[in-house]
Amino acid sequence: MPTYLTDKCTEIRNWLAIGSAVYPDNVVTGWIRMAEEFLSTSLRVKHMVQIDTSLLVTQRVPLPRDWQEIRLVRILPSGAVLRYQTPDAFFNPEFPEDPDVEYPGQDNRYTILGNFLVVGETTPTPGLQVELTYYQDIPPLSNDANNWVNIYHSTVYTLKILHIASLYAIEDERGATWNNEVTRSINELNAAHKIDKASGSVLQLVRRKTFG
Repeated sequence: MPTYLTDKCTEIRNWLAIGSAVYPDNVVTGWIRMAEEFLSTSLRVKHMVQIDTSLLVTQRVPLPRDWQEIRLVRILPSGAVLRYQTPDAFFNPEFPEDPDVEYPGQDNRYTILGNFLVVGETTPTPGLQVELTYYQDIPPLSNDANNWVNIYHSTVYTLKILHIASLYAIEDERGATWNNEVTRSINELNAAHKIDKASGSVLQLVRRKTFG
């Protein structure tokens, strides 16, 4: 039986040379959740990319609960790519557009309002879908399920947990070093992903699911 979360808690305590009587699993799990929240907003790597689809029955579609940033929006089955507009430009035809971007028409656009995706004028038809490619939150580590950051980027994951632990009245002088290493690693990983996006050198099969 897997014990991914328990094992991570033990690993963190070993780094700190502190036993479970002082910092039990529930405390260390709190540090882990804070690290996942921070890395979800800071990292942009290929393992975060998720593709979801939703039936388009109205112009407004609820976004997936785990979305962080939109990468691409398409209408299916045509495959038409939608271009982002600010809410002001989306709802006001007289709002000035970027003169360097050729505007493809009202159908090929979308905007975001809170946790909703709003597409341009379209006539709902049976089978019409919106496909959303986005960066998702880091799934929470549990005993039953490992997550991709622990598998592929365990160093930055562990160091961020340790940095958060250093803020928890531990007074570990290594805290600043851990934080600096996290910042350096995030910058390097994000920069590498930008190169991957531009060159297409790294291909990965992404699981599709539905939202909305």
